[in-house]
Amino acid sequence: MSAPTVQFGTGTTVKDYAWYREWLRVGEGAGFDLLSTGDSQSLWADPFVSMTVAAMETTRPRIGVTVSNPMTRHPAVVASALSAIQQLADGRAIYGLSSGDSALRNIGVRPATVAELDEFGRAVKGLCDGDTVDYQGTSLVQRWEARHVPLWMAAEGPRTQRLAGQIADGVVLSNALTRDTYELACDTVRAGAEEAGRSMDDIEVWCMAAVCLADTEADGIHQLRFQLAGTANHVYRFHMDGKALPEELKPKIEELQRHYDSRHHASRETADHNAALVERLGLIDFLAARSVLAGPPERVVERIHEVVEAGPRNLLMSQFVVDQLGFMRTFEEKILPAFR
Repeated sequence: MSAPTVQFGTGTTVKDYAWYREWLRVGEGAGFDLLSTGDSQSLWADPFVSMTVAAMETTRPRIGVTVSNPMTRHPAVVASALSAIQQLADGRAIYGLSSGDSALRNIGVRPATVAELDEFGRAVKGLCDGDTVDYQGTSLVQRWEARHVPLWMAAEGPRTQRLAGQIADGVVLSNALTRDTYELACDTVRAGAEEAGRSMDDIEVWCMAAVCLADTEADGIHQLRFQLAGTANHVYRFHMDGKALPEELKPKIEELQRHYDSRHHASRETADHNAALVERLGLIDFLAARSVLAGPPERVVERIHEVVEAGPRNLLMSQFVVDQLGFMRTFEEKILPAFR
């Protein structure tokens, strides 16, 4: 039996650029198809600076922000930065967008509405394509050389998934490693695409997968409790409908949201409160099945095969591990060969 065709991406949060250059070198050498970073200005370095470094330090993988938001920058500013990065990256850059989470919570700014996501996303996409666009009643045009940059959206609920189908070149799904969640999300993206006269062939679908190499799967999942809490807080923060969430778990998710500490979002070192929270609520097994690949390399390979059987073919692997460089080298040696 031939190995399934799978694309692998991975991302990191940047605080030290000497280390990040080494991370990029190892990530490219390990065979990742996409190297990304996030946008949360109070927690990590600026993603556009990081993408610039990535563009200049790598030659093969795509690079991108997964994801930014419409509330901390103007679309003309974003489009200008992206066009510059795309020039440096020789066409390898992508730009991800969502309503905003920790970047906004940490400065007291509300998330974007779906309508604001729509207007902002169309404006950035149009400006990068060299079009004149209308944004909040003002006509905008980029008067230097624009460069096409694929627009991706992190879409976790029916409304944003439908919007992604209408306007995005790619969609990033969280909590979607099981067949029911993946198919439900894809059906909604497909409906949006059809409304806009598009097809799913126009849209790349990527699924987030938190990875932790450990002696056992249970130990790896235990180490990722903080990440499970962060993902659940983000995925269900606006509503729980259309997300394949069992009714009996909704009160537990509501309690998690009430007590989640965004000051330590996605931080392995300082998120003990969030880790204890998801364990106390008994949500670990449910959330891990939808978002985690953990255990020794051979178990991670098995889990990837299980996920691929459920539908996903593009996996964006979050590195919530102590030794990220070591993880990527192990990925190259013991995991990727099963899929190449």
